[in-house]
Amino acid sequence: MERARKLIEPYLNKDGVIGIYLVGSATRPYRDALSDYDIEVIVDDEVYERTPMEERQVFVFAEGEPKRVDYEFYLIPWSDFVGLKTSTHDLFHYPYQHAVILHDPEKRLEPVIRDLAELPEDVRLERMTVHYLELLYRLGRGRKTRDRGGVPINLALLRGDALRSLIKLLFLVRKSWPATAHWSEQELGELKLPADLLAVTCNWLDGPSSETAKALVEATRCFLDASGETFHHDMDGIQQWLFFTKAGKAAHEKWGAR
Repeated sequence: MERARKLIEPYLNKDGVIGIYLVGSATRPYRDALSDYDIEVIVDDEVYERTPMEERQVFVFAEGEPKRVDYEFYLIPWSDFVGLKTSTHDLFHYPYQHAVILHDPEKRLEPVIRDLAELPEDVRLERMTVHYLELLYRLGRGRKTRDRGGVPINLALLRGDALRSLIKLLFLVRKSWPATAHWSEQELGELKLPADLLAVTCNWLDGPSSETAKALVEATRCFLDASGETFHHDMDGIQQWLFFTKAGKAAHEKWGAR
């Protein structure tokens, strides 16, 4: 964090700066030599409006090869920052679970970041239901498509969708907002997922068949049971909820992997 605190010094006394924080892989234990510093600067709305476009996002590249971003400053107006609390995009919640506040003189950032990071239990339950059903349906659709002699692109898309639904489900079971795709396996490791579940998932990816898909579903159900979840025991009930109730339709519209 010492490097990040040094980088923000030019912004500390700028007009309209409310606070500064760090997000991204630089805040996580698995950061590597290619990780950059993603620094977000919250500013007054009027200051943001008069800030030139080229100053709203500033990239600084590291010296040498491979070419990579060393650090980035991204300005966000206060109203947009507060408005993220109602967003249905994981990208606007997951990073704040690990955000490091670097500058917050009036203590305005901390409560907003806390709200952004919070995963309400009702949201967690409805999302688990949506993504669990998505996983089953997409595996089934993939099997039908394969049996019809489906072309590679269609099959890859269906399997990718099934995997996305599964990964989101696993994060939610562990009471976390789903991570960004490019760090999902590392974050699942931090959440101590069972090694056998990850192995079954990789087996399905390496050889997608009816047998490996069935094993994946069974391992997922066992994981849900071991985690104390029960929603998946009432298949008729959750399917009726999803397809025939306003609440279920709204949940699918809001949270369905897309």
